[in-house]
Amino acid sequence: MVKTLSLADIEKLLIDGRTEESVSALHSLLKCEPQNDRGWYLLGSIYHRGQMWAEAIDAYGKAKMLSPDGPADAAIESIYGTLRAHHIEL
Repeated sequence: MVKTLSLADIEKLLIDGRTEESVSALHSLLKCEPQNDRGWYLLGSIYHRGQMWAEAIDAYGKAKMLSPDGPADAAIESIYGTLRAHHIEL
């Protein structure tokens, strides 16, 4: 059985620049813990940095549903602001 990494371990992977491993580990974590708002937010942040707009909005949206007062709403608005500024459509 494959061990699911903790959010702290995944964050360490990101610090080490191991983004693909981080995304894969986050997907595994979120399969086991779909209510983990911090995990969804972190996944959204990775997609956001990679300019994967639709994926970022989806992940942030899940984080926002789980934690309405968290930072995901501002992150979603930031993406929409970027898209408007650059005349990009999803």
